[in-house]
Amino acid sequence: MAHLKSFSIKLLFFSLFTLAMLCFWRQFASDRFQSDLMFPLLVFFIVSTFLIHFILVRVADKDPKRFVGYYMGITAMKLFGYLIIITLYALLNRQAALGFTLIFMLLYLLYSGFEVVMLLKHFKS
Repeated sequence: MAHLKSFSIKLLFFSLFTLAMLCFWRQFASDRFQSDLMFPLLVFFIVSTFLIHFILVRVADKDPKRFVGYYMGITAMKLFGYLIIITLYALLNRQAALGFTLIFMLLYLLYSGFEVVMLLKHFKS
């Protein structure tokens, strides 16, 4: 439980940093690269990162041999799910698709990197 609290605090600070980057993006990027869903996307990535981390750490604590399979499965499902979200949004709202896709991919890369770093730190300790 202590690890989950520590992870939550780190996720909070990382998310505040990411929020500052998004505010900077909103201020200086062209309207073409904006999305009205910027902040809901941030909340989506915060929640999904927390849930995925919680599941993976729980699996690793119960049976470390199953961790790799779970990690690969969750990563594949996450990637395909996110691609479906981007594709559906682009098909339903073509004029705003560029901004949505750029912000979505930026958040995907940031939060995936954060997730990997946090998992590596967890398993080193």
